[in-house]
Amino acid sequence: MPSSVFTDSFDFSSDTSLYIHVPFCTSKCSYCAFYSVPGCHDEEMDAFTDKVVSEIEIINEKMGRKAYVTAFIGGGNPGCLGPERLGKIAEAVCRNGRPGEFSTEMNPESLNQSFFPLFENCFTRLSMGVQSLDSKALAFLGRNSDLDSTIRGLQLSQKLHSQFKTDLSYDLITCLGKWHDELSDVKKMVSEYPSDHLSVYALTLEEGTPLFRQKPELPDSDEQYVILSRIWSYLEQQGYDHYEVSNFARNGKRCLHNCRYWAYRQYVGLGPGGASTAFSAEGDVKRFVFRPSVTDYVKSGLLEGFEEEKLTEKESAEEEILMGLRYKGGLDLKRLSKRVHREIDSGKLKGLEGFSLKDGFLVPDDRGLMVADAAAERIVDALY
Repeated sequence: MPSSVFTDSFDFSSDTSLYIHVPFCTSKCSYCAFYSVPGCHDEEMDAFTDKVVSEIEIINEKMGRKAYVTAFIGGGNPGCLGPERLGKIAEAVCRNGRPGEFSTEMNPESLNQSFFPLFENCFTRLSMGVQSLDSKALAFLGRNSDLDSTIRGLQLSQKLHSQFKTDLSYDLITCLGKWHDELSDVKKMVSEYPSDHLSVYALTLEEGTPLFRQKPELPDSDEQYVILSRIWSYLEQQGYDHYEVSNFARNGKRCLHNCRYWAYRQYVGLGPGGASTAFSAEGDVKRFVFRPSVTDYVKSGLLEGFEEEKLTEKESAEEEILMGLRYKGGLDLKRLSKRVHREIDSGKLKGLEGFSLKDGFLVPDDRGLMVADAAAERIVDALY
């Protein structure tokens, strides 16, 4: 029997998003701290696919056969599963109806035309981890995709958009060092591989990764500020809406799935390392994280093998504040007041540099996005 502890913690009468973590990669990039396993073994991937499909079906039933608002298959590299396994998962997600937005990540070297039918019938959006169009940068980052295969993947993604109107999103990494032309990748992407969404992340050295052990010389915080400001300004000049610290969209094509994270909404996370945020009808907030082990995940019972944490009022408020201030959807002060059981004195927030009050939301501008963490800390301190 599946764990009722997991399913009973969600209010499935409210809008729900679904995230599925695919842990398989051809090889692990030098900067990556997410749970993933290098090497793609058929038996292991078959067992993973069968397990996650069975769990999706349970959640489908709990949803009352209502479609997910958004769904996102990430990783790792979901492309490692191949079209048949990925198709089984995607079809299970769509059993209640195609989500309003259904994204899958895929590395450029994995995309081929055998995946195209999945974008015709299931996926509405492709998120591709390009990271760079500079051979030296790709090698520095330990990417398993060289420049030629990266360009082939980009060209195929453009074909996907032409054939099925698939929304495209590309990821880039910047702030690699003085040797790296921080604007070159961005300009090439905009001019040669048009999309309505770009994510541009400053490289951080995560403990335990090969890059962390190498200790390369990266730009300090002041240098990062200059680099990011230059990139942000350029993208805004090109018609992109800078709607979250690292995310830019044109033509209203914000990533709706990630917007639900930042607006602190409910989502189910499946797969080894997959995390969920559950809101009960009574207002309790719980975090579930499946243990980051493919072996444990496959051998555990359905919807079992997770760590569970019930967040305190302060912990959930801290998360909601931090998320809201990193996102131009803004922090919903009325909803926050309900969570902390007291009114928020909006007058005290008017002097917060880089933020403005709009229809009950505290909304950052570009200056605010740069100092979102410090502003969140200030608001939490004022509340507690």
